[in-house]
Amino acid sequence: MKQTLLLWVGLLGLTPTLQAQTARTATTIAAETPYAADFAEAYRRYSTVPRGMLEAVAYTQTHIRHITAEETESCMGMPLPSGVMGLFANGKGYFRENLQLVAKLSDVSVEAIKTDPRSNILAYAAAYHRLATERKLSAKTPAKHLPVLLALSELPLEKGAVSSFALDSHLYSVLLFLSKAENQQRYGFPDYRLDLGAIFGANFRVLSAGTTQVSERQVQANGQVFNPDGSVSSATTSADYGPALTDLTTCNYSSRSGTAITHYAIHTVQGTYAGCISWFKNCSAQVSAHYVVRSSDGQVTQMVSEANKAWHIGNENPYTIGTEHEGYVNDASWYTTAMYTSSAALARDIVGSGYGINGLRTFYGAATTGTFSTGACVKIKGHQHYPNQTHTDPGVNWNWEKFYTLVNNAPTVSTLTAASGTVYDAGGASANYADDVRQCQLIAPTGATSVSLTFSSFDLESNYDHLLVFNGANNQAPLIGKYSGTTSPGTLTASSGKMFLELRSDCATNRPGFAASWASTGTSSCPTDSYEANETLAASKALGVNVNNTAYICPATDVDWYKFTSTSTNNNLKITLTTLPADYELELYNASGTLLYSSTLAGTSAETITYNGAPAATYYVKVYGYSGATSSTAYTLRVSTQSTAWRAAQSGAIAQASRLNEREPAVVTITNPVEAGASAWLTVSGYDGPADLTLRDTRGQLAKASIHADIKANEPLSYTLPTGLRPGMYVVALQLQTHVEYVKLLVQ
Repeated sequence: MKQTLLLWVGLLGLTPTLQAQTARTATTIAAETPYAADFAEAYRRYSTVPRGMLEAVAYTQTHIRHITAEETESCMGMPLPSGVMGLFANGKGYFRENLQLVAKLSDVSVEAIKTDPRSNILAYAAAYHRLATERKLSAKTPAKHLPVLLALSELPLEKGAVSSFALDSHLYSVLLFLSKAENQQRYGFPDYRLDLGAIFGANFRVLSAGTTQVSERQVQANGQVFNPDGSVSSATTSADYGPALTDLTTCNYSSRSGTAITHYAIHTVQGTYAGCISWFKNCSAQVSAHYVVRSSDGQVTQMVSEANKAWHIGNENPYTIGTEHEGYVNDASWYTTAMYTSSAALARDIVGSGYGINGLRTFYGAATTGTFSTGACVKIKGHQHYPNQTHTDPGVNWNWEKFYTLVNNAPTVSTLTAASGTVYDAGGASANYADDVRQCQLIAPTGATSVSLTFSSFDLESNYDHLLVFNGANNQAPLIGKYSGTTSPGTLTASSGKMFLELRSDCATNRPGFAASWASTGTSSCPTDSYEANETLAASKALGVNVNNTAYICPATDVDWYKFTSTSTNNNLKITLTTLPADYELELYNASGTLLYSSTLAGTSAETITYNGAPAATYYVKVYGYSGATSSTAYTLRVSTQSTAWRAAQSGAIAQASRLNEREPAVVTITNPVEAGASAWLTVSGYDGPADLTLRDTRGQLAKASIHADIKANEPLSYTLPTGLRPGMYVVALQLQTHVEYVKLLVQ
C-alpha cells in the first residue's frame, strides 16, 4: 500500500536529483526579475558581496522595485526611499541618509543613484564591498555581514528597546530571504545554511513569532526567557491585542479626552515595517498608529495603546484605531495572504473588544485610487474612505472583499438540499430584511449537476445593500454576480451543481428584499447520504472512529470531506477505504489544510493510510473519484485508532517491489529548464512499472492533472507541460507502486 507524505511548505528544500537544475543560466534568472543583469554585474565586480545579498536587501526595502520621485507620499509623513535598493536622500532629521553614504563610498553621483536602477544597484554593491573589505569579510559567510547591513541601513543606530527591535527586524528580514530555498532557486544563490536561531539568540522567538509575555523582571517569548543585556532589541506584550508585540512610543499620541472609539482605519506605510516602527518613535514626526503589520509573515507590533489617540488620520483621530501595513499602494506584492490573515485577526479582536464596532460594517466595495467618504455607517475602512482626507491608502491593490470575508470568517449557513424550492431574503416572504444582516444560504441539491435560480422579486437599497451569488459551495467559489437596487438578476445558473447566496445590508434603510425559485438537474441518479453537504474542508462532517461509515461519490464532481480527533493515548491511526465501486482516492490533512498522506492505487483496490505516533489533534479525510469516477453504490470508510503502532501489511507484487526498491532505490531525473507547452524528458533508474505523474506549484496547488504512465528503467519519458503555465519552480510527483518520488522542474 503506498502512503505519500507531501510537505508542500518545504518542497523546495528537497535535495535535488538533477545536476541540470544546479546549472541555472543567466537567461532564466533574467526572466524572473527585471534587474537580474544588474545584480549579476554587481556580483562580478564586487567579490565580497554574498550572492543573493543584494536581492535580499532590495526585496526587504522595495520588493525589488525602482522607487521614483512620483511614488505616493506616506500618509504618516515618513520619507520615501529611492531606487531598487530603497536608499534615503532625505531622512527628515530622523532617518540616516544612507543614499549620501552610498554615493560617498561608491563615487557615484546622488542623482544617478536616485534616478537610474543600474546605478542604484551598482553603487550600493560598491559601498557594501568597501565596508566588507575593510572588515575582511568573506562572501561565503553572510551571517558575519550584519555590521555592513547596519552601516548601510537608514534606521537610527540608537540604544533602547524600540530602535534595537527595528534594527533586528530589518536584519531578520534580510537573512530570512537568504535562508529560503525558493529564493535560492529563483535568484541563483547558494544555501548558506543560516541558523537564524543562533544568529538572533533569544530574540529569534520574538522576531519570528507574534506573542510575548512580560512580568516585572523578565520577558518571555514562546517560553524562552529574553535577555536584553545579550541582545540588540527588545519587545513587550500588548495589553490590547494579545498576539501583538508592544513597542509603545513615548510621544506622538495624546488622550482621547473621553471620545468613544467607533471606527477602525487601514493604512499603508509607503515603506518598511522596521522603518515604520522606528519612525513612530521619532518625536519630531508628529505621527503614529496603534499597530503595524509586517508583510512577510503578518507579525503585528503595537505602538500606541488603544485607550490613547494615535495621530494617523487628522481630525478623525479621536474616534479611530489605526493600523499601518508594510508596503506601497502601487505594489500589490506587499499585500500577502499572511498580512491579510493577521490584519483580519487584529480587526476581529477590535470588533470583540466592546467598542461597538460591528465586523459586518467592514467596507467591501471596489478598491480605488482616489478618496471618497463612505459615511459613518461603515466602521472598518481605509484611510481614503474617511472625510477630509487627501491620502489614498491602502489604494487600488487592497482586496476589500477578501478582507471582509476574513474579518467575518464564521458565517451561519443554511443548506437547502431539495431538488427545487424557493428562497427569500432574511425578512422572509412578506417582511423587509433588517439592518446589519449577513444571510448565507447554500443551495446544494443532492447529486445536482446544475442549479438555476429565477427571481420573481428583487428590491435592495441601491449601492448599500447587496446580494452576492457564487457558483459553488461557499463565498470562495467563482462569483456569478453582485446585485443591488431594483433591477432583477433574472435567471442565474450555477454549473457546479451548488449555488451560494450571501445577502449583506448596512446600518440603515430596509427594503422588501427578494424572492427566487430554484430548480436543479442531475438530481435523480444519486442516492442521499447523511454527510452531505461536505464538499470542502471547512464543511467537513464528523466521522465515527473505530466503526464503518458508508457514503457515496455521486455525481462525478462530488468530493467528500470528514473530520475526526485523535487522542494522546490512541495516537496510531489507520484510515481505510474499502468496498470501492470505482477508482476512488484517499487523502489525510491537518487542521491547517496541509496534505499529510495520500493513497492513490489504481482501480478498485482498497486504499490505506497509516500514521503512527500522530499528535493529538483534529484531522481531515478527503475521498474523491479519480478522473471523475463516480457510482451510486456506497463505499466504506473507517478510521481505526489504537495505542500500539500499526504494521503495514504487504503481499504479492507490491511486497516484492518494495524489497527490490530497498536494494536499488529509484532515482528520477528531468531536463531543466523547460518552457510552458514544451516537453521535458523524465528518466527513472531502478524502477520498472506503472506510475502516476502529478505537477504542482510550490504551494501544493495542482498545475496539471495526474496522468498514468508505464515506466521503463533508464528509458526517457516525454512529459508535456500545459500551455500558459506561469514561469517558476514546480514539483513533479511520481506515485510508484511502493512510494512517491519528487523532482523539481523549472519553467521559464
